[in-house]
Amino acid sequence: MKPDDVLQSPAETARFTRVPAKDFLLLHATLLLYAVASVFAKAAGVHLGAREMTAVYVFLALEMLALGVYAALWQQTLKRMPLSFAYSNKGVCTLWMCLAGLIFFGESMTLGKALGILVVLCGVWLVVSDHE
Repeated sequence: MKPDDVLQSPAETARFTRVPAKDFLLLHATLLLYAVASVFAKAAGVHLGAREMTAVYVFLALEMLALGVYAALWQQTLKRMPLSFAYSNKGVCTLWMCLAGLIFFGESMTLGKALGILVVLCGVWLVVSDHE
């Protein structure tokens, strides 16, 4: 038996698996789409408060469409990488949502929010770097 024929446990295999750049881009495009769906949900809520029902229905339809596409892309993403790698990257959505709040809804960025985002992104980096 050659040394290459020795079986490795799934944990050992996953730990040393590099995620190809195209799969990493698919992951983050999928996560960005998830964040966009949340922006549509917030927009629907804003218009609901103003009783603009046509806009509410349009944004709810866009949210449903985005979530449907997200679900299909998420399944494709999970086929291409370790589960823990994919899920740990979901923390990046925190950054996307804070930026969307600033850009589209006039929300503020406080020092606490900025530090929180930094902590989350450092945590994502720690988990992701363990897969390399």
